[in-house]
Amino acid sequence: MANQFLVSVADAILRDATTGDAIAYGIANLNSAFTLSTAETQVRGGISNPLLFTYIHDRQLEVQIEQATFDKNILALNAGQSVVSGTVNVTQTDCLVLSSSGSGTITLTPVGDVTVFLPNGTVETVTPATKDITTASGADQRVTAVYITAVSADQITIETTTPPTVVDLTLIAEVRDSTGVIVEKLQINIPRFQVDGNYTLSMTSNGVSTQALNGKALASASADCVSGEYYAKVTWVPVTSVVSYSSIAAIPSTITFAVGSTLQTQQISVLGIRGGTYANANITDDCTFAISGSTLGNLSVGASTGLVSSGSEITASHTGLVTVTYASGSLIDYVNVLAA
Repeated sequence: MANQFLVSVADAILRDATTGDAIAYGIANLNSAFTLSTAETQVRGGISNPLLFTYIHDRQLEVQIEQATFDKNILALNAGQSVVSGTVNVTQTDCLVLSSSGSGTITLTPVGDVTVFLPNGTVETVTPATKDITTASGADQRVTAVYITAVSADQITIETTTPPTVVDLTLIAEVRDSTGVIVEKLQINIPRFQVDGNYTLSMTSNGVSTQALNGKALASASADCVSGEYYAKVTWVPVTSVVSYSSIAAIPSTITFAVGSTLQTQQISVLGIRGGTYANANITDDCTFAISGSTLGNLSVGASTGLVSSGSEITASHTGLVTVTYASGSLIDYVNVLAA
């Protein structure tokens, strides 16, 4: 197994699941977790009740992300709401030292009455004259005025029945080798991530608050009729443009053109082979192609396409060899070209 390590935490990119528009980009995460779980039903029977078959079902994919920064979007997603900007009523507190007549001027224009907290614990409600308040009990005293005022602000309404938001979630993390060099970027894309709606904002006197975004992947339909529904696609993006393969296979290994005067073409495809659990990959576009041989005739090949052409006329003596190269000559395969 390769000496590679998934380091630190993942960045998180949230997009609208329908439009693809970006919602948030979290790069100050404290931790991030990707959990894939299943349940099983055991089928047993016969003498001593041996295990005959295990049916795996209820596959579930969960993601947990905790952030150090405070982001309005996290609460909005959990509440299933948008952050609305406009004029809203908020609570304002002012510290005032009242005059000898008990009068003072508050900072903003109140909506309704003003509550005044006096030093002795007494609370009085006064009706302001625009921003001016007066209370004889507070003459020459330091008081706190509390009132409602209208300001321009962002606001989220947490409704009782609105479900949490479904978003497109992508996690991006670094994969490093034993020397500390980044060799790949791990990307986990969940097209339909259901936020679970559980939100805790913990505030302490000796620290900063953190936020969590947790949820589960919902099934997404495949674009073809062969693949089934899926939760996520996990991609390892190489930092360099070249993926390491153990060998390549040019297909077909032999191309045969019919003798005649008609232009003929055939396509070479190239598979990259890594072995193990890795599926073969079509790497035709990443290869170069060249004709060689002593009886080339009108044969030609697209240097970057692998399309072999017989030219306008071909005879039985027109043969050749196509050399297929990947990754600057590190992997080579050959295709014979014959006429019959």
